[in-house]
Amino acid sequence: MHGVARELAGTKVLVVDDDMLVAMDHANQLNESGAEVIGPFTMASQAIDALRAVDIDAAVIDFVLEDHTSASLQEALERKRVPFIVVTGYPAVLVRRDPRQLVLSKPVPRGELCSRVRAAFLRK
Repeated sequence: MHGVARELAGTKVLVVDDDMLVAMDHANQLNESGAEVIGPFTMASQAIDALRAVDIDAAVIDFVLEDHTSASLQEALERKRVPFIVVTGYPAVLVRRDPRQLVLSKPVPRGELCSRVRAAFLRK
């Protein structure tokens, strides 16, 4: 393990992506950094159900999901004041609902995902 291995210890991070391999990679990176991963899920509806059932500290979500875009999930996260990062292959200008919203382009370099989640959580 490297020096940042536990930077997310004690945080619950929701992971949602329509590509289960990408979702699992994100989940593994977050787990390695000490986060408790909620999911991963491939649909917004699943993630919204989890958001209702569990207190989430932060979220990593794709823009396009199996059941539709993540717009409804983003709204639910905003209502609960949960910071989130959109990780997508689409241009940020197309997926950003708010100019302050962090959007990362796929593929995210190893290590960057966890440091960005930590920074988003600390701003909460």
